[in-house]
Amino acid sequence: MSDSREQIRLLRDVRMALQKDDFPTAIKSLERAVELAGKSGDVGMQGRHLGNLALLYYRLKQPHKALENFEYALKLAREEDERATENGLLGNMGNIMREMGRFEEAHNYLKQALDIAEELDDVRGQGIWLANLGLLYDDVQQMEQALTCHRASVEIARELHDLRGLASRLGNLGNSYVSVGQYPQGIEVFTECIALYEQLNDKQGLALRLGVIGNLYAEMGRNATTGADLEEKSIKALEYYQQTLDLAVELGDTLSQAELLRSMGNVFVNINEVQASIDHLKQARDVFRQLGDAENVADVEESLLVVLEYKNRRKKKS
Repeated sequence: MSDSREQIRLLRDVRMALQKDDFPTAIKSLERAVELAGKSGDVGMQGRHLGNLALLYYRLKQPHKALENFEYALKLAREEDERATENGLLGNMGNIMREMGRFEEAHNYLKQALDIAEELDDVRGQGIWLANLGLLYDDVQQMEQALTCHRASVEIARELHDLRGLASRLGNLGNSYVSVGQYPQGIEVFTECIALYEQLNDKQGLALRLGVIGNLYAEMGRNATTGADLEEKSIKALEYYQQTLDLAVELGDTLSQAELLRSMGNVFVNINEVQASIDHLKQARDVFRQLGDAENVADVEESLLVVLEYKNRRKKKS
């Protein structure tokens, strides 16, 4: 059998092994394919096999092995002057280094990937690497640069009419606004996310962003300087929490249900809806108890005691 036909067979074996989560067989087949491509002098194919092997190691949470294979593939891509392949490899390596906390190296690789994408007029690639650079800047708390990258990546997704990419990148931008305490801007961005997730019929994404907006209104309520502002922000928080709770019930996400019930209980007491607070906290406690989450049961019971004491003090005064 020729080397090329043998490589095709090996790749078929890889696919079949992965369908069975048989990772050792998949790795062994890919390593053999790398060897055969190198033997036949097909540098491009050898690099592709190495890239797939690297991605497999990354999937198995072995980042050092992934980087080792990516580095070899990058060397081959540069030898063949395959700039598009080099671009993807640099970006993937940068993302892995970021996850490993090697931020300076990650920045170097991601910036190289962005530069090549610009050189190739690869607008989609530019959006991807800008988004990843933004996340890196978030990690190292360089928020001005993070916001700049996220805004640019959002505009590229908008330009390409990439609705899912736009929703994801708006989420990144919103998170950065929250990190710098710009809650109204965060709410504005997450509100656009909600419209996109509704359009995509992505209920999990929708629930996540609705819950975040609820949290932001709750936080703004806690920082309110007037009773009217506290009431307004708390009512908005409860509105978004309720929408999120309805989706959590629909999705069967019991843990989120418990956490939302607790959050709602904590907000109700801030606007003197004491019985509603008690009812929601009790429901949260019961759900955490069903989940066997003793730590959260104890936490909710502590909150309940505070609310019950507050209720008793009000009774005595009246």
